[in-house]
Formats: sequence, C-alpha cells, structure tokens
Amino acid sequence: MTLLLGIRRSGKSSLVKVLMKEEKGIWLYLDLRKFESSAYISYKDIIQELEKSINTSLPERLKKVLAGVKGVNFAVVNVIFNWWKARIELAQILDKLSEIAEKEGERIIIIFNESQELRKLKGVNLLYPIAYAFDNLKVKFIFTSSEIGMVYDFLKLDKSDSPLYGRSYTEVNVPPFGKETSLEFLRKGFEEFKMKVEERELEDAVNTLGGIPGWLTYYGFNYIQEKDHVKALNKTVETAISLIKKEFNNFLKGREGAKERYKTIMTVCKNGCKWKEAKIALEAKEGVRIDDKRFTQLLNNLVKASFLIKEGEIYKPTDVLIEKAFS
Repeated sequence: MTLLLGIRRSGKSSLVKVLMKEEKGIWLYLDLRKFESSAYISYKDIIQELEKSINTSLPERLKKVLAGVKGVNFAVVNVIFNWWKARIELAQILDKLSEIAEKEGERIIIIFNESQELRKLKGVNLLYPIAYAFDNLKVKFIFTSSEIGMVYDFLKLDKSDSPLYGRSYTEVNVPPFGKETSLEFLRKGFEEFKMKVEERELEDAVNTLGGIPGWLTYYGFNYIQEKDHVKALNKTVETAISLIKKEFNNFLKGREGAKERYKTIMTVCKNGCKWKEAKIALEAKEGVRIDDKRFTQLLNNLVKASFLIKEGEIYKPTDVLIEKAFS
C-alpha cells in the first residue's frame, strides 16, 4: 500500500501517469476528483467508477473472468455491473482481479486518485475489503491525496479499531519545487517550444506563483498563447484565485455552521500566524470566548485539508496564491 501525498497541483497526477506507463502491471485508475463538490458519495458511485476503469484497462478476455461475480455480466466487449439486480461485493471483484493477476503473472494496482473523497462514502466501510485484499490477494493499492490529513483520517492506519491498523505502507511525498528547480522547469518548457523568455520574467513568475508545478505549467501555457508576460501572469493568478476559492467552498460543505470562522482564520493566517494570534482575532470578531479545544480543531481541519501548514509555531498557507485568495 502506497500513499502518494502532496498539496494541490504539486505533480502527483503526472507522477502517477509516468508510473502507469513505465512500471509493469495492470493498472486500474479511479479518479475521485469528480466528487469534490459532493457532500457525500455512495457505494454505487465507487463501484461504477471501478466498472469504468476495468472496461478501459482490461482486454476483453480478462473482463470475462469477472462475469463469475454475482451481479456482473459480460456484454459485447464490456463488463456490466447490474447494480439494480444484486448488491455487488467489492471483495468478490477483488478476488477475481487477483485471479487475473495470478493467471497473467502480473500485479493488479488500483489507484484511488484524491482518495480523501472516500471519507464522504456512506453506507459501507471500504476499509474491510481493502484490508482483505492487502492480506490475501495480489492486488496493490495507491492512494493519492492533496488533503494529507484527511486521507489519514479515512484510512485510520494508527487506530486500533481500524481494519488497516498495523498494515505496512509506504509514504511518498511530492513537495513543491524550490526556486532554482522552478526556473529550470520554465526554461526547459519554453525551450521545447523554441521560445526564449527573459530571465527577469521567469524570476517574476516564480516569485509570484511559487514552486507549484501546476501554476508554472499554466503560466507557460498562457505565455505561449498571449506572447506577453504580464498578461500571462495575470491570467494565471486570476484563474488560481478562482480555483482556490472554489476548492475552499468545497471544503466548507458539511461545515456551514463554522463557515465564517474558517474564513476568518484563513484571512488572519494568510501571511502566517501563531495559534494565539488567530484565536484572539477570531474572538475579537465574534465578541465571545471560544473554547481552546474547539479552536484547535478548526485550525487542524485547515491543516488536514492542506490549506495551511504548520512550521514551528507558525501556521501559513501551503501555496503562496492562497494568500491572494484571502486578501
């Protein structure tokens, strides 16, 4: 089991694509980003995503193996999960996938992209079939996440009552680029398009956008389109702010009662803050005393969701453009 962790737009998806291309195995990719704006997701949603991935990734002869699972049929060239006829058990599907792995002499690797969304799953505990596969089958799992604390909350690896308690795992962190790496990333990108961009413009872009590969790539795309540094940078920043606000609103779903508190904390901490400073500011705004434990929970939720990071005693945004989004 592997956890591939990094803040939003740090390059996790690109790394996964390289792995899928270069590493031997049968890869099933479930992209859970589509559920970011959902308050909850169902077991049916997950099974349907798995069905889609199986039909995309497996050849016809291997899909037929899955037809032995209750509720699963094979029609023309695809498997069909007849959800309306019978409950389809994930453990049985994993059994068949492991059978395929044995037969082919391959590994089955299932990737849950942005796996923190699985916290929203209602009506079933997905950890039991995952633990079963971990212990008994030739099926491996990769969980990617931009909300690092949230995926640990879902997997409960350190909780003694969790099905995954005590299981070994590898954590791979994908940090933002440093300044020199960011500059070289832009230089190489422009070289591929036979474009020479002034160093001062590259410096300005990196100083403004930080070392987030996603923003640097988008700036490069805009520069190629606009042929103008200022226009490209402004467009990148505007888009980034809009997207960050959308992601923050998604975070607030299910937390509407504390919405204003979260907004206040982010505004206070946009340039960095200490626990006490943020608490005093929030209490001053509301005119009431806030319980220490409750305030710490609010702050920790923002850290778990990777909007803030704690360095020493200071809480600050994980992305320099988050500061602009809360200005």
